Amino acid sequence: MDPYRIQNLRRVREHWDDSPWPVRVVDDGEPGQFNRSRAYNRAANLVDADVLVYAEADLIIDYDQVDAAIMLAQTQPGLVIPFSKFMEINETQSALVRAGLLRPQNANAVQINGDRKSTGAVNVISRATLAQIGCYDEQFRGAWWDDTAMQRAFEICCGPIRFVDGPAYHLYHATGARRDAKSTDADRAATDANRRRYQLYERATTPAQIRALTTGSASA
Repeated sequence: MDPYRIQNLRRVREHWDDSPWPVRVVDDGEPGQFNRSRAYNRAANLVDADVLVYAEADLIIDYDQVDAAIMLAQTQPGLVIPFSKFMEINETQSALVRAGLLRPQNANAVQINGDRKSTGAVNVISRATLAQIGCYDEQFRGAWWDDTAMQRAFEICCGPIRFVDGPAYHLYHATGARRDAKSTDADRAATDANRRRYQLYERATTPAQIRALTTGSASA
């Protein structure tokens, strides 16, 4: 395992421990390629909150943005992303952030994609929203395509995604995706399988078709 991932978890957990909300760290409960969707579904069953904040273990975000997203999530069903700019911190400066020697806001972070283009990393949804999509699709494993598939799921079942303007800061780690030189054969196979599964989401046009995919009653 990439040692940066554990180090990121420790630093991000420290960040969330200072927040006003209860925090649970949840894994996917299985070996092999990480199944983020399964971790999200397990987390939903472990808590009784009306609004769920799914936050990955490598991202630091301002509490005010999260609070605004929680408020939005309660107004109507739909996915809320509590940031509009995904800011990538390089390997050297990520080490300084982990050590508490540099604030993420002061790093020379580079924006990835454009404004309001990233829909993973932190998802804020109500229980009503989760019910409308069924659940997160546990057929996705490893890196890539799951964010894009779930974006389509939320849009078809609940309407347009809403964003809270502001940055989110991503700490460096090996991605495990095909374009990363450190990726393994298993990493690449998982990404290829994810791409094939996403094609099913491209063909889905109704909430019922989406729920059949997310709940596993429809498969490749």
